Amino acid sequence: MKKTVSDKLNSNIKLVSWINSKGQKQLSYYLKYTFNNQRRNMKIGNSATPIQVIRKIGAEIEAKMLLDPNYDPLAKKEIAKSPTINDAFAKYKNQLNLNKRKTTTEIIRQYEKDIAPSFGEMKVKEISRGIIKEWFDNLSMRSKYTANSCLRILKTTLEIAIDYEYLESNPANRIKKHPEVKRERFYTQEEKISIFQELFKRLDEDKSLLHSVSFILLLIFTGARKGELAKATWSDYKGDYLEIKEHKTDDKTSKPRKIWLNAQSRAVIQTLQGEKRLKTILGIKNPKRLWNSVKLACKQSSPNTCSNIDKIRLHDLRHSFGTIASSASVDFLQTGELMGHQSVSMMKRYQHIEDKTSKENIEKIGDEILSGVKNFSTTYQ
Repeated sequence: MKKTVSDKLNSNIKLVSWINSKGQKQLSYYLKYTFNNQRRNMKIGNSATPIQVIRKIGAEIEAKMLLDPNYDPLAKKEIAKSPTINDAFAKYKNQLNLNKRKTTTEIIRQYEKDIAPSFGEMKVKEISRGIIKEWFDNLSMRSKYTANSCLRILKTTLEIAIDYEYLESNPANRIKKHPEVKRERFYTQEEKISIFQELFKRLDEDKSLLHSVSFILLLIFTGARKGELAKATWSDYKGDYLEIKEHKTDDKTSKPRKIWLNAQSRAVIQTLQGEKRLKTILGIKNPKRLWNSVKLACKQSSPNTCSNIDKIRLHDLRHSFGTIASSASVDFLQTGELMGHQSVSMMKRYQHIEDKTSKENIEKIGDEILSGVKNFSTTYQ
């Protein structure tokens, strides 16, 4: 049991004594005070500290409190023990992993690269709107898009800090993001023809480009996401479609997503069957290097019709697939089904799309994509 005795010269100084588990007597000195109508106790020494020193420490603290009503001697110690931004982000990361968010890896990468160096070791209670705004402005000088993305991550981290009572309000809430323009670009008929010509020309001259060319062709003909195709294995190949178990579509039933294959896509995959020793069908994660080289060549060979082709990203091939589907008279819901749009999973509850319809639609789109293209590469025939 603890025993408390007041100091003879300063009744606010308390000597607390007790016997620990080893039978040893323990002594500690505390200064009792009131701050914001709350009674508080601050440890200022132990049995090894002379009582004269204890009284001096207590007197100095009480003098500071008299001079400054806002001075709380325990505040610095509490801040020192309080969680850091890294601690709050660890809670955020746990939630991401618990919810199996597809973007977890990218969120962690952005946090470690652009947020942690500035705020990671900072105490949650010390972060302020001004500090965040200055960081946001500096990051915006490099990339407004990156600054917006990192601000979203930091805001969410601080919201989670509030949930765990590390913080009372979010200092990042009033900081406005930069306006974001949707970066969608669709290839024109002329650009499409130039792309095919350049891809086939390069493949005919260099068979080592088979995987990169095939990757780009599957992006064009299926409207699939780059990540979905990169992960597709030979066990996912079902003849008329690829069955992808991990996908972005928000489907509470956790059903695999079908990437339907038209005749052109099947020809591409069948050509790759000699490469079954590879873990994935395409054998590479990203054909970006070839794509950039193809765009440059198209621009140089057809400056009049391909002057802005360099603005087309690999992801824009998916956008172009969607527009061509409309030209092929495929309605928006059926197109969304083929592309694995997130919103379609909810819409499908009210309208079932049969596999037969999807097979017919993907063939229509494949034929529409090839309109104007004179010869398909002999490699895939």
